[in-house]
Amino acid sequence: MYVGKAKNLKNRVKSYFQSDIRLSPKTAQLVSRIHTIEYIEVNSEIEALLLESKLIKKFQPHYNIASKDDKSPFYIHITIEKFPKPIINHEPKKAISGPFLSRFTARQILKSFRRITPYHTETPCFYSHLGLCNPCPIQYPEKIGEYRKNISRLKKLLSGYFKPVLNELKSTMAVFSKSHDFENAALIRDQIKNLEYLLSKPVSADEYIVNPNLVEDQRQAAINSLKGVPFLKGDPFHRIEMFDNAHLSGTSPTSAMTVAMDGELDSKHYRHFTLHTSNDVDMMSEVLLRRLKRKDWPLPDLIVLDGGKPQLSIVNWSIPTIALAKKDEIIYTTTNQQIKLPKDHPGLKLLMQLRDEAHRFSRRLHHKHRRIIIK
Repeated sequence: MYVGKAKNLKNRVKSYFQSDIRLSPKTAQLVSRIHTIEYIEVNSEIEALLLESKLIKKFQPHYNIASKDDKSPFYIHITIEKFPKPIINHEPKKAISGPFLSRFTARQILKSFRRITPYHTETPCFYSHLGLCNPCPIQYPEKIGEYRKNISRLKKLLSGYFKPVLNELKSTMAVFSKSHDFENAALIRDQIKNLEYLLSKPVSADEYIVNPNLVEDQRQAAINSLKGVPFLKGDPFHRIEMFDNAHLSGTSPTSAMTVAMDGELDSKHYRHFTLHTSNDVDMMSEVLLRRLKRKDWPLPDLIVLDGGKPQLSIVNWSIPTIALAKKDEIIYTTTNQQIKLPKDHPGLKLLMQLRDEAHRFSRRLHHKHRRIIIK
């Protein structure tokens, strides 16, 4: 009957059933016919928008606004000309992506992808000065081949094929680096970072349609793969805690604990610590001592420390504990093992994600303390 996206599913559904909220006649009719609610969890808002579009196109839900009140949905097309560009209109035939319920949604998607695959939209092109029209066909008409590659990547992104674009950009960056063209390599590197930031775990909309439980399966795969690591074999890993410290030459020391529950990062369990020691090992010792004294917090199944052998020297508890070194992503164990997992290892990806979250979280409090000192 209806397809929609929500950042908070509970709040979105609850809003339809509150007695103090007056629903429009159409929405009231929809609510009266609801029997079951199904959902597909995705990794990012962009993926949600593209999946919503594909599901509306596939099922033509009766109550979606796009099909009512003579309001036509919006579609994204790529023009057929020497220097193609994306346009938004109401024409479904030969559309690259859509339908979208508003022009704003289509624009937001194009805006997000433009930092990954720059394209031309106007003459003279102001966006070339911002690096969002590169190569600019007005300034560099001889670079038509390079420009068309960007458009080809844009088509793939709009169709939900993120991994091929990511792999293509990485290959292009490697070619530039090998030929010592470090300026262009840096540009491609930034595009890769923008795509990875936008899609921390890029998945196409089609994959979600084939397997609506894909995100849950990914989490379970991460947990299962950690169980296969020699030092960790057989443990449940229901709760994993990561610890990272931040300081500036020993000043304003802070630490953060981030938590994954059954393979999912759970921010409501994150905690900040203001520390009173100044070197890395002592800081880690202080934060773990304080954390393990908390009887009101559930004990973790695995503790992960940001660092290497020095950090592990503080371990005097029975909970499985490892350290993760940033440089080569090597896992150090309390039995003096060094474990090097493949970069695409699901368990390693989960630990890296936890570590990056802890780094971000600890620096947030650290910068807050530094601002107070400066004032």
